[in-house]
Amino acid sequence: MNWFLKNRVLIILIVVWYLGGIIGFLTPTLRPLFQQLTPLGMVLAAVLLLYFHEPQNLKSWLVFSGIILVSFVAELIGVNTQRLFGHYEYGIASGFKLWNTPIVIGFNWLVLIYCISALTKAIRDRWYFPLVGASTMVAFDWLMEPVAIATNMWSWVDGNIPLKNYMDWFLISGFLFLMIRILKVEFNNRFAGLIFAMQVVFFLALNLLIRIIQA
Repeated sequence: MNWFLKNRVLIILIVVWYLGGIIGFLTPTLRPLFQQLTPLGMVLAAVLLLYFHEPQNLKSWLVFSGIILVSFVAELIGVNTQRLFGHYEYGIASGFKLWNTPIVIGFNWLVLIYCISALTKAIRDRWYFPLVGASTMVAFDWLMEPVAIATNMWSWVDGNIPLKNYMDWFLISGFLFLMIRILKVEFNNRFAGLIFAMQVVFFLALNLLIRIIQA
């Protein structure tokens, strides 16, 4: 309760940001603005998590930088060669691109990997930690895909989400969770649960509401 009271303003802002995003993406006149704000939201979520991360040490920063780099390279390979994930391309809501790859996409991977690692830290040293983490990542991607397509974050060339996308998400994220386990990276951050919960609410609500509107 003391943590909540101390950070209540920031907690309210986080909740308002995501709930406002639901309204913004569902409102045609506001959608272009929120598409432009999407990359900023990815970066702000990552910055918030890293600011309140404990313990602050060189190992953590190197691992987090590695997650951003590995995921960016994976996306770069995927979007330019189709050897990872499938045949897809990024849209205007993904922000500025380098070699057809959004420069902020690594931050999105970091936020998800970070939040899941923080929420499952009790099993970090168990052999199945990477499997749990990777499975959660795939479940989240399954929830995120229809919304990302509808809001023009990215699209699949043939209109169908291939099974390969989920398989590669599992393998790449599983590798990252395995590195976290091997390196014994600590995750202590009370904002991780809130941010992950609001992202689930955001994508779940848009999933349902977009289906209702399109029905």
